[in-house]
Amino acid sequence: MTPAWLLPLGVVLELGALLGHVPPLSWAAALAFGVYFLLYFQRLNPYPRWLGMVTLAVLVAAVWFARPEASLWPKLASSVAYYTSFLGALGLMQLLAQRLPQLRELHKALLSGSKVVLYPRYVLAAGSIGSILNFGMMNLLCGTLTDHLKRYPLSDEQRRAGLRSVMVTTLRGFALVPLLAPTSVTIAIISREMPEQSWSTMVPYGAVAALMMIVVGWRRETTGLLALRDNIGDTSKADGMPQLLIGSLLGLGAIGLLASVTDLSASQAAMVLVPAGVVSYLLWRERSPRTVVEEVAGNMVSMHNEMFIFGCAALLGGVLGAVAPLEEIAAWLAQEPKYNVLLAIGTLFSTIVLAVLGLAPIVSLSLTAGLLAQLAHLGVPIMTPAVGLMCGFSLAMIFSPFGPSTLILSRYSGESPYRVAFGWNGRFVASVMPLLLLLIFFTYWQQS
Repeated sequence: MTPAWLLPLGVVLELGALLGHVPPLSWAAALAFGVYFLLYFQRLNPYPRWLGMVTLAVLVAAVWFARPEASLWPKLASSVAYYTSFLGALGLMQLLAQRLPQLRELHKALLSGSKVVLYPRYVLAAGSIGSILNFGMMNLLCGTLTDHLKRYPLSDEQRRAGLRSVMVTTLRGFALVPLLAPTSVTIAIISREMPEQSWSTMVPYGAVAALMMIVVGWRRETTGLLALRDNIGDTSKADGMPQLLIGSLLGLGAIGLLASVTDLSASQAAMVLVPAGVVSYLLWRERSPRTVVEEVAGNMVSMHNEMFIFGCAALLGGVLGAVAPLEEIAAWLAQEPKYNVLLAIGTLFSTIVLAVLGLAPIVSLSLTAGLLAQLAHLGVPIMTPAVGLMCGFSLAMIFSPFGPSTLILSRYSGESPYRVAFGWNGRFVASVMPLLLLLIFFTYWQQS
């Protein structure tokens, strides 16, 4: 067995842990991932290597100074295994996209129709797929886009402009997932820490924020999408869309059914069914288990930077959450009601700024959610800072040059992560920020 096979082995072990409720399998998965990244550490990009060293330093400092309880380590291993497997499992959709012609026709279907609904339809389609497949959606739409554009005699400039327009629209759609989807990691962590804050109570505010983000990007990105459609000049009807729709509904139905008859969430059900479906299809096509395993391993190796970042973020967030004095901070914030809105604004900006500086948004999310749980325990209304956290996490996904979604777009487009984050999205973030601040003030006024 080559070291590259440790990635699919870790994913299989974690999926077994989810299905069988066997924690030692999660710990074994974390060990498999750890061995792989130790062997291939020098092959990672500079930012993941830097994040790994910072995470190790924080871990050593926590052990030396805070002396955390022994029960923390199994929890950290399970978190690392889960979040690393999250990307590896759902990213296998890329292998399916390379083989199904119907998926290659998806962009032709989305680029057709009235120009008025062109941008919001693309954004909502990306958000809908992302709500189930998460980062697998980025691999799916970006992988099919590059194949789709190769079919037409476009100049290099036209191809780059088209890639930019569709990819940034896809990324904006993915940013709606934390605001709208019950399967998002944002809603999952907030509702886990504060059961009274369910998806149904938070989605009205998320829907308003999502509408603001769609409106801000509508006019600017529609121009680029129309230019791509005109440059392609293909007015033929997309083939296979009914079959694709039926297959998608069957897949979503299977995910919903598995989530309903087990204690798996929708995202966890997708983590299980996507690899099962992709591997089954590949075995049927290739008739060679060894070829399929090598292809799956190669696909995960191509995503090892993103998988490593997610695993480090889970470890870093878990360690900081365990040693940070959240109870003392919450007691101080509970003294004055005005601190509630200030915490919401601070959460919005700090999540984005820290993401720009290299701290994964999921770390900020974990720490802030723990603080909000302490505030809720003290009887402080926390809807306002929860809205600030949702909005901050959403924008951090598109404005951080170190986030997995930005790295995926950078890999497919050939542009640097800094250009994707700041050049493609800087003006958008600056335009939507005042509107989100108004939403925070309105939420505070309504909750007061």
